[in-house]
Amino acid sequence: MSTAEARLRKRGTVKGTETKGASQLAPPKSTDTSATPSSLPRSCIRTAWLCGLVAACLAILAVSIQKLWPAQTLQNTVRTPFTANGSSPFLSTDLAPDVESINNIEGIFPWGCQWRDVQHEGQANKKFWAKEEYEYWHGDVKQWKAEVPATCTVRGTPAQEGYKWHRGTPRTEVECAATHCIYRNLWYNNGRFYLLVDGPAAVAPWKMTRNQDLNVLHVDDANQWAAPLDAKVVSGDTLIFDFVYFLHPTAIGHWSEMMFPLFSILRLEPAFKRPPKQFMLLHLKRVHLMEWARAVMSVALGVKVHETLPPMLMQQETDSVWTQIPSPLEGYGPNEWVAFERALVVRDIFTGGVRTFLSTEDAQAFRALIYKQYNLPAPETGKPVPRVITFQRKRANRRVINEDQLMRMLREFGEVRVVEFNATTSFHEQLQIIASTGVFISVHTSNLANAQFLPPGAAVFEIIQRNWCWENLDRSFQVQTEMMGDIHHYAWRARHRNQTVYINKRDSERFGDWTSQQCATEDCVEAHTNVDVVVNVNEFRALLRDRLPHVWAGKSVAEALIPWPDV
Repeated sequence: MSTAEARLRKRGTVKGTETKGASQLAPPKSTDTSATPSSLPRSCIRTAWLCGLVAACLAILAVSIQKLWPAQTLQNTVRTPFTANGSSPFLSTDLAPDVESINNIEGIFPWGCQWRDVQHEGQANKKFWAKEEYEYWHGDVKQWKAEVPATCTVRGTPAQEGYKWHRGTPRTEVECAATHCIYRNLWYNNGRFYLLVDGPAAVAPWKMTRNQDLNVLHVDDANQWAAPLDAKVVSGDTLIFDFVYFLHPTAIGHWSEMMFPLFSILRLEPAFKRPPKQFMLLHLKRVHLMEWARAVMSVALGVKVHETLPPMLMQQETDSVWTQIPSPLEGYGPNEWVAFERALVVRDIFTGGVRTFLSTEDAQAFRALIYKQYNLPAPETGKPVPRVITFQRKRANRRVINEDQLMRMLREFGEVRVVEFNATTSFHEQLQIIASTGVFISVHTSNLANAQFLPPGAAVFEIIQRNWCWENLDRSFQVQTEMMGDIHHYAWRARHRNQTVYINKRDSERFGDWTSQQCATEDCVEAHTNVDVVVNVNEFRALLRDRLPHVWAGKSVAEALIPWPDV
């Protein structure tokens, strides 16, 4: 218990609780409305009138499409899977666009708020955190518009219109467990959260999350302070989620280490609505909410199949990550006060939280639910694992320099499939590949977050770059597969200077000769995200020869366990 929490409990504004412990197929094709001469029927070559008829139909269709998607403004890059009857399996019936009118939106979205990022020509290399431009789906007219629908913002109830505060007071009350805190009357203004405290005793502030301080607003009388405010109250249960790694917003590995604990916590917290009435996402932009993140979020929050995400509160977007943090909420003025009737905040790893589920039961339940969300059969226990080795390739950094040599060696052990998951790879396709994989080989990268969706009995062989051990980062995925209880996880670690190629010359000059013990600063760690790796193929072959027989024989994780490689 922190000093601040102890003081609040002593004053009666924080209710103490006992700490809760841990228990417990081809990818879908996009609708293509274009045609080329090679794709027309061969009879057109012999039948001129039929060609003319087809061309006329295509011309009419092209004009219709251009009205929806002007060629000079939008680039359709993402596919949408649809069911046999033409409806999206991820969107509510009343809001789902027609299959013929949209083919670049995928996955689950908040209720009444589907968006797409508008890409203009020449924007391929736009700067990090550039201000984004969106179009939103308006179901009433079945069109994309720049206008933000009212359903994309969560407006609270005016507090001055007879709102009845909990216990008759707007002061803040807090109830904390080891994994999370629930706040009553949590106040927000201009990107900052406040504890409203009254009475004579002083209360010290504390960290709500790694990036978010809880400021203390100490007044003589909370009711008198709030009475003249034109404040809004967001009623019901709100889940407040601070993506603590906001400098890496599309790293799905960081999403998993925050969403997996949330799934367990909401299952253990019966007093909190699941899914919550609304969800507040701090610091990020809509463009950062990739399909993978939204899918995992839906399962973590308890959203049922074919239902939408809860309404979402987000901050107004800016063109700088540092001005994004204190930015006001969308739909609210810069000086407008907002009180959240009840809010749950999960402790991140920097404030005492964990990186994974709280139980193996939760981990396996989540795996089954994520497959169910995509209408795919969940991998079954007791079946032999697929005799397929999947190698996950990286293109930007942490590439395997001697990949050709590594591939030749891997083929000694069976069928090898090479995949490259990126922002345009549908999660449906990723799950299909993962479900048909028996051995998953990859460098330490965010896409290893898919490893916990492997079939029971499958194995991960992870390639870890040199000097990668700060805050147990090297085990961030291993702790997740370990909690699954039925996935083997092994690693090979680069230990020598000649096994590391720094992409940035300055990083090489600064940190190239540092030991793993010296590389305990964020600067050094960040530099080692931007390296390529030379794998010792003989050592990796030896690891496979030693462990694969146990995997193929169906040995349990405990039976085939070996120590994690030291630094």
